[in-house]
Amino acid sequence: MLRFRTPANPKIEERKPLVIGLVIDKSWSMKGEKMESVIDASCALVNWLTRHDAVVIVAYSADVQIIQPVTHLTEKISVTDKIRNIQVATSTNLSGGWLSGLKSLNQCKIPNAYKRVLLLTDGNPTSGIKDKEALVKIAEDHLAMGISTTTIGVGNDFNEEILVEIAKAGGGNFHYIDNPEKASDIFFDEFGDIGALYAQAIDVELQLAPGVRFKQVLSETSHQVTEEFDEFLGDSKTISRQKVNLQLGDLRADDIRNLVLRLEIDDRVSQTESPFCEVNLSYYNLSKQNALEWVKESFQFPKGKNRGKQDPDVLVEILVANATTGIREISDLIKRGHSEDAKALLFGLIQDIKNNLHFAPNALGSVLGRLQVLETKITTKSDDLNKHLFMNSQILMKGPEKLDLKDVVLHDEIFEYRTIGDIDLYKCPEIKLLIEQKLSEGYRYMIFDFIETSHIDSSAIGMVIQIVGWLRRRGGELVVANIHDSVKKIFEITRLYNHIRVAENVSSAKEILQRIIYANEGDKKIS
Repeated sequence: MLRFRTPANPKIEERKPLVIGLVIDKSWSMKGEKMESVIDASCALVNWLTRHDAVVIVAYSADVQIIQPVTHLTEKISVTDKIRNIQVATSTNLSGGWLSGLKSLNQCKIPNAYKRVLLLTDGNPTSGIKDKEALVKIAEDHLAMGISTTTIGVGNDFNEEILVEIAKAGGGNFHYIDNPEKASDIFFDEFGDIGALYAQAIDVELQLAPGVRFKQVLSETSHQVTEEFDEFLGDSKTISRQKVNLQLGDLRADDIRNLVLRLEIDDRVSQTESPFCEVNLSYYNLSKQNALEWVKESFQFPKGKNRGKQDPDVLVEILVANATTGIREISDLIKRGHSEDAKALLFGLIQDIKNNLHFAPNALGSVLGRLQVLETKITTKSDDLNKHLFMNSQILMKGPEKLDLKDVVLHDEIFEYRTIGDIDLYKCPEIKLLIEQKLSEGYRYMIFDFIETSHIDSSAIGMVIQIVGWLRRRGGELVVANIHDSVKKIFEITRLYNHIRVAENVSSAKEILQRIIYANEGDKKIS
């Protein structure tokens, strides 16, 4: 198993600027609560971004309308006003709206910016390009140009297969909004993802020694295998070795990506002290102005008692990979009308996770929760079952949502931090450095006491969102207490109340966290 881990808080003064293309379906079926929730979530996203970021807003139906050309967010009210004035119309020219957003981002010349389109729809393409392969090619081509695409499906009438394939080819995420209330949560998660990117275009090259053969990579990781002949012997025989190239895509800060490979190894190779595999890793470091960095490592067989012993981390990755492929098989079984077989397969996956939960309570616990939700939807024959199957398959394909860190002992003590003065761009690095230190000490439940803070800017909002992500990935939580009216207003405008827990005072914040800790302990016992 190869493990790639990024730091929680890269040593940078300011994150890379984001250029976001919001491409919104305004077809007639979006009328009412759907459109209202998407508009609210879009406005919240604009308010989470900083003045260094930029957006373009495109709305599409039969026609395509550029609501807001690419603009820096030095003044946000006019942008959100334009979003709120979007009116529904007819038809769904998905490709037209998407291409307009992609073109705008491609023409944007903000240096060192990370560019992503959020493509949102509630239906099938009814005009423009409708062919899945052609749409996937658009995603691939623009990813090569440095523009990724996330797709967001709303309701039950969109084509999940098309949106999933676009997101995969476009280097983004696929989200499913099954009810309007979730729109803001999806945008919150997406902002947390793109706002914390650390490494892009991660390529891994494996040089395998002669006698070592690549058999399988235990995830849907794009890869190529080539044969190299480097030594000619008598009778035209050669010694060959394999080279495996894998493309991991992007990694955000505070992330772990595990890559499990199946190799076939000749017994004679395992007896030598020479490396059986050399790894060359390259990626663009977003914390260093997109500097291309290289890491080299080699691996040889361990000696002593641990040789041949199963690694629990590998077992966890196998369980997650099995769950991912199992969900796809379940989807196929249900499509063919074999519901009982699907239930049996899902039951087996759930039991496997439960039996091994102690190896990684956070990571496997999050997988178990998703499988149990699917179990309920299969039992109740939910109309949106297939969309949930697609969504969960895509989420698990990227690995567990929560971290189990082997070098840190997590505990349930609460860390209280009283902020001093206003929080802005220049104060954020200091706070994040402190929180990173507390994370390394095993803290995952925290209280921010804002009693001495009367103003926070967009950088502070992004910082709080990032810290919430750090804690939740460790199974913890953040509560903000003693918020002044001026800060409350910012929370209301940016809709942070929907995503971050707020308490009237520190005592109430402690009570909230104690209830969460108690509930989490109860979940572990039930599992």
